[in-house]
Amino acid sequence: MEDFGGYFKQGELIVKYLKGELNDREKEELDQWIAQSAHNQTLFEKLTEEDNLTLQLERFTPSGKEEAWERIVAETGRKSTEKTTYIGIRWMRYAAAALVLVVSGLLVYRFTHKPAVVSPVVQRHSDFVPGTNKAVLTLADASQINLDDAVNGEIAKQADMVITKTADGQLVYNASKSPVSSAQDLTAKPIYNTITTPRGGKFRVILPDGSKVWLNAASSLKYPTKFHRSGRNVELSGEAYFEIARCVDGKKAVPFRVQSAGQIVEVLGTHFNINSYSDEAIVKTTLLEGSVKVVNTQAGTEPDTNPESGSLALVLKPGQQSQLAPGSRPKLNVIAQADLEEAVAWKNGQFQFRDTDLQTIMRQISRWYDVEVDFQGKIPEAKYRGKISRDVPLSQIFQILQSSGVNFKIDGRKITVKS
Repeated sequence: MEDFGGYFKQGELIVKYLKGELNDREKEELDQWIAQSAHNQTLFEKLTEEDNLTLQLERFTPSGKEEAWERIVAETGRKSTEKTTYIGIRWMRYAAAALVLVVSGLLVYRFTHKPAVVSPVVQRHSDFVPGTNKAVLTLADASQINLDDAVNGEIAKQADMVITKTADGQLVYNASKSPVSSAQDLTAKPIYNTITTPRGGKFRVILPDGSKVWLNAASSLKYPTKFHRSGRNVELSGEAYFEIARCVDGKKAVPFRVQSAGQIVEVLGTHFNINSYSDEAIVKTTLLEGSVKVVNTQAGTEPDTNPESGSLALVLKPGQQSQLAPGSRPKLNVIAQADLEEAVAWKNGQFQFRDTDLQTIMRQISRWYDVEVDFQGKIPEAKYRGKISRDVPLSQIFQILQSSGVNFKIDGRKITVKS
């Protein structure tokens, strides 16, 4: 697999050039890269053009600059020092946004190996900003809390649970008692909460048992504020990444079950991703650590002797992915060597495509940038490979797609893809 670190290295050199901080060795390295090809020369000129860079940076929201900085920390391993002044931190985070834009420009060549041509229409109007930490929490009494507007700290109580919102976009349930029902309160009616992210939103939640869940855009998770000792059961719509805490009642492990479109995933303690959007053709469950059992709840109770119809249930090992196909006879099959990086790219702040068709790409764009997408004419059959930050304005994605012959018409928040 290609090492994308080189793109960040070149991006860092260009940002240092813009800040006037290149040392002699770095200047020589950058000059050598520029001299390698006419494409590099053209790209360098475009990325360092002051008016263009200023316009692109203005499209970042303040939170977008913050998330861009955190993404660079993750990609490069760098950390700010304690001696950094407030002004220095503010500039470095601004520079991080610039670095994201520069790297996205470099990645145009990862897709097409030719200069991107941006139409004036797209350049003028496609300033759709990426998604941010946004969600709505629905409590047991049906009252709702808008989490992106709520102040940090304690926001609600549910029975003996204190619900807290943290500054880094996380919802935390703190139990004053055991998060698993005891024998005395098994007859009590469960209290359910639901966290829902809109299109253009994401959020994290730490459940009462300590399990961590990352919700992608246009997703929801329903869960009790106290789990039953016979099983910790939640319901998912959309996409989420789970890190399940091991929970024991006495000497018995309490299973964790995720019900999503047409399936139930049962685990004890593990890391996995479920993609169950209603507009995707296949429900995908990808296992990173531990072991999970995936049960096809749409299949009949009698075993099917036809090997092409898939399984009623599968036990996944790390690195595997189950795929549940729809139809009158839903099929549950396993991919022995799944692309783990692609499956969780969204959680790590990336779009990652591996021979991905345009319709799939546009569905991801629609959810993350909160836009409506329509196709006009024949849909291009091209497949795309590459990786780009989810922190960039939508125009950066358009540059990549346009360079391969895809055109767009923009009307408000509706995007028409024209062949």
